[in-house]
Amino acid sequence: MKQLRLYPKVAFDLFYEQFKWAIWFFSFLTAAHIIGMFIVARNDASVDRFFVFSSYSVAIFMLVCGIIAAYGFLGYYVQQGITRKDLYMGTVLSALALAAAVTLVPLAVNGIEHLVSSFIALPIDTEGASVFDPSAGWLVAAVTFFINAFTYYMIGWLIGLGYYRFGWIIGFGFVGIAVAALSLNGYFLGDSGLSSIIPWVPYIPAEASPALAITGSLVLIAVLLIFTRLLTKRITIKM
Repeated sequence: MKQLRLYPKVAFDLFYEQFKWAIWFFSFLTAAHIIGMFIVARNDASVDRFFVFSSYSVAIFMLVCGIIAAYGFLGYYVQQGITRKDLYMGTVLSALALAAAVTLVPLAVNGIEHLVSSFIALPIDTEGASVFDPSAGWLVAAVTFFINAFTYYMIGWLIGLGYYRFGWIIGFGFVGIAVAALSLNGYFLGDSGLSSIIPWVPYIPAEASPALAITGSLVLIAVLLIFTRLLTKRITIKM
């Protein structure tokens, strides 16, 4: 008898739960952006458009969601009879869906801002230099935003799995691995930090070569997917 695969249900349940968190997160973030516009307007300054403004906050949100996925859902689902393979596949699919959602929401809010700005002058900077700025094209900016969000989720999940499986002493080593992964991700997205630490690593702005940036990030994601699969394959569930 063929075993029923339950990862689609796991994926939907995880996405549904974490998207509820995302709604609250974007509610506060949107409020902060509006308040910021009122503040800078009084000083004749400007704020980044919402898509750029939200990029780093979204990354941290996804990192936290990944950590919680290990501690908050792993034991529960396995105790309910879900196999580790189904749980792994469901978590990855839910992370992809969540990354897509947290990319589309800023795009939608940004579109609303653009519509409002055609009637009212808003103190928004439309000429930013961020890799997430759509000046080089909305598609590239959206794809980069999505990949960055998914990468941060996977790195957060890696940290959570490391602590869950090995405890806090060895788990602390996973923080070091995560920092290295975050540095690589930042390098692929145009951060010059890694180049300043390691002189022989060339600094290549992401906007100068979007294809190279995206390819590097995809390779990093592939490594993270393999690593997290190895960690979940025979993980002992804590009662």
